[in-house]
Formats: sequence, structure tokens, C-alpha cells
Amino acid sequence: MPLDLIDLRRGSANKYSWIPPFDFSVAYDNERWWTDVRYYYTDEPWFVQILEDGVEVARVELDDPGGINPTYRDVPKLASPCLEIQFIEVSSDARRRHIGTRTVHALAQRHGDRRLMAYSEEADEFWDSLGWDRFDHPDGRHRALFIQPPR
Repeated sequence: MPLDLIDLRRGSANKYSWIPPFDFSVAYDNERWWTDVRYYYTDEPWFVQILEDGVEVARVELDDPGGINPTYRDVPKLASPCLEIQFIEVSSDARRRHIGTRTVHALAQRHGDRRLMAYSEEADEFWDSLGWDRFDHPDGRHRALFIQPPR
């Protein structure tokens, strides 16, 4: 079944109370990623709701442009700014169906003129499975950075 990607943006809503209008009846392990009101560092926070057959199966938070920490080792100079996947999470009921992989592939296709990147949130195996390039911080205490290879 194809995935539908629905952009959720704050628009003119109050930045001190807005949370993205996800389907909060769907269970996730990291609810705080999606329900905490954050005073965004960006004027226009960007979330994507992922639907399969009309049912929410995943959520994504994007950052445009993504920021690459210059202290990471051996990161190549990129021709254009990346689109950063801040968070991605598959709903509890949709796990083990490759929804995460399909979501990242759908984002890559949708934003074909951009490379995607992510700082791994305890998901190094997932990002490795996509074939993305890994970069580590020299002190070893920071999350691994993964960048989609050039197409």
C-alpha cells in the first residue's frame, strides 16, 4: 500500500501553544516528541504525518535547512543544504512492516533535489540499513550523523 505524506505546519497559530494535529489516539513510544509544546527555534516548524490507507502509521519532524555540526569528522562539503529529519517514529501497531524505511524513501523521492540527513536518536542500525553515510563526532559522546549518499 502506498504511503500518504501530509505536511503539518503551524501557520498563524500561537507559537506558545501549537502542537501538530496528529491522530493522538495512535500509540507511540516517544509521545513527548509529539505532544510537548516547544518554543521552536524556527519560525515555521514542519511535521509530516504518514498515512497508510487513511490510518496514521508514522510521524516525522523536519528541519529546513538541516544543520551539520562542523566538528564531526570527515563530513564532505555539500553542494546545497540538507533537509534534516529531526525525529521519525513508527506507531506501535505499524512496526515490523518497513514503514520507517518506506517513509524515508518517500521523503527522499518527494524532495529529490535535496539530500536528507539525520542525527541518530538511538537508531544507528536503522540509518545504516538505508545505506546512508555515517559520521562520528571525535569525542564519541554525540549522536552519529547520517547523510543520504548523493544520487
